[in-house]
Amino acid sequence: MEKRAKKIQVPVDLGRIPFKIATGEGFSGYTADQWRSFIMIYATPIMWDLLDEADKKILANFVRACTLLVCRIVNKSALLEAHYRLHQVARLIEENYGQEKITPNIHLSLHIVECCQDYGPLYLF
Repeated sequence: MEKRAKKIQVPVDLGRIPFKIATGEGFSGYTADQWRSFIMIYATPIMWDLLDEADKKILANFVRACTLLVCRIVNKSALLEAHYRLHQVARLIEENYGQEKITPNIHLSLHIVECCQDYGPLYLF
């Protein structure tokens, strides 16, 4: 994955990720901004051809939900789509990997739209 990530040329203002993603700690030291960059810019081109069809659906739904949720201006239809996409992620994980793979974080992601409705766009945090 490191080699693939290094081949992606990203404009300076979009943020960078540490390229040592395949060693030891991997993603554990990522900041929220680095996670955003990884999910929205790097994840799909780095991993797409390595995934089976079920995982491609999970990734596509997750990336789309994240894209909608981190916009500076988020309207009601975007929030509804983001919630639908996150619900699809949870459903696909459960269908393909079993209910035991539905972790608290996956469950909590289904409430993130409520947080946006109550407190505003995620980019403010």
